Amino acid sequence: MAKGKLSPRQKMINLMYLIFIAMMAMQVDREVLRSFEDVNKSFEQSMKLTEENNSTFYSNMQMKAKDDPSYAPTYDKANTLKSDVDNFVNYVQGLKNQLTVEMPTTEGAETNYNALQNTESIVTLFFKDNGVKETGNAEAENFVKQINDLKSKFIAAGVSEARVNQVFNTTDMAKKQSKNWVSDKFYEQPMIAALTNLTKVQADARTEEGNAIRQMLASRLEEQLEFTQSNVLVNVPGVIKAGKQENAFVAIGAYNDEATGTLNINGREYPLVAGKAEIPLNTSPGNYNFSGKATYTYGKNAPVSIEFNHPYSVVSETLEKAPAGGSISADKMNVVYRGVTNPITATINGADGPINMSASSGSLSGSNGKYNYVVSGGNSVTFTASAKTSSGATVTEKKEFRIKPVPPPQGQIRGKNALTTSKSSVSRLQVEAAIPDFEFPVTFNVTGFKVKVPGQKTVAVSGNSLSGAGRVLDQVKPGDAINIFDIEATASGLDGTRIPNISPVVIDVQ
Repeated sequence: MAKGKLSPRQKMINLMYLIFIAMMAMQVDREVLRSFEDVNKSFEQSMKLTEENNSTFYSNMQMKAKDDPSYAPTYDKANTLKSDVDNFVNYVQGLKNQLTVEMPTTEGAETNYNALQNTESIVTLFFKDNGVKETGNAEAENFVKQINDLKSKFIAAGVSEARVNQVFNTTDMAKKQSKNWVSDKFYEQPMIAALTNLTKVQADARTEEGNAIRQMLASRLEEQLEFTQSNVLVNVPGVIKAGKQENAFVAIGAYNDEATGTLNINGREYPLVAGKAEIPLNTSPGNYNFSGKATYTYGKNAPVSIEFNHPYSVVSETLEKAPAGGSISADKMNVVYRGVTNPITATINGADGPINMSASSGSLSGSNGKYNYVVSGGNSVTFTASAKTSSGATVTEKKEFRIKPVPPPQGQIRGKNALTTSKSSVSRLQVEAAIPDFEFPVTFNVTGFKVKVPGQKTVAVSGNSLSGAGRVLDQVKPGDAINIFDIEATASGLDGTRIPNISPVVIDVQ
């Protein structure tokens, strides 16, 4: 039969086979197109989640900028980056809209698979109008330029150059000499494949935007651990008896024992040891000024010099006239804090009896120069100390202190707010909270937090262990930045004061 003419029946059978094979091919094509469509939707959902997460960081930075003007430059820098990324994402969305101009926009409308597999849309967009396969047209060149401009802005914002070049790699295909990057990614691609590639570029831009603002916030928090306001703390007795050796104590900052440097007193150098220097005073009768210049360094900061002056008097054993005045100083800092018990010391020069002290607001307890003070409200408090001298005169001293809230606690893992670790170690990490360099006995117990892994939904965790994040940690890849935020905790030592917002933690996975 194969050598002769085909019968009508055989022709019909052959035609049915052809139709069957065509239907099978059409079914396979639709399954492939449907898979690309699902991937594209997944990228769009991931990008939306990333936008929401980034919005949380922008809101936190805005609130911090309102409370602390020193945050304003960081917030402005972040806003500039946000505008750049928004413009880029909108530009790419415009390209996608051109590809899908003939697609139905009504929700629930049947998918037009003929349009999804059409290659003419992307060829028209990037390769027609005097463009060729190897180079692309003006729109293709502008697309690559937009990506390269965004890369430069990410690098300027602090994102690793190596990471940016890896995520947005637009270099020509060396092993495909006839193709550049645009040609390799888009030439004669089905429309749904082209849409998926464009959506991935948008999602990558949003992800790196999040990495950049997290890095800005982490860097700003690290800066807060160093000096933002500095002063020389001088403790010199107000009255010294003639011939009795007394020392002056000088320290840099608020009891910072990491400062190093020297003090220059009347041309003589004294080293700072554990952040302070001990210097013998002149004890001959008379009035003196203890003055000089302190030059110190802290961490990687440049040396800082501050001049100081502190008067004192040296008197003989018998006082002809009781000296007036006295001093009131905070044992911990030069302010008092809400929610904690503040130790206060009061002295009166020439006092010959008990010292009495009162406060204009709040609760004060103690006696004879040593007191504990608890804030009740307001922005300042005035302490008044008085005592009688040996001559019977009453000497009174007043001093105003600022009232401040306790510093906001910092989220930490292994004592750091930004750390690098391996993927296998992530689930064993525990989230903590602390107020760095705060002298008061305040401790925190983390009770919950949220975890955001790039490309995954935010997960709420109860307790303090990342193991509670469950399967979402299985999706972590090397190079990802895991964000820990909305940290909740209880505190001991705060006397019912509301716990300020706890700053987030960033984990870079190797």
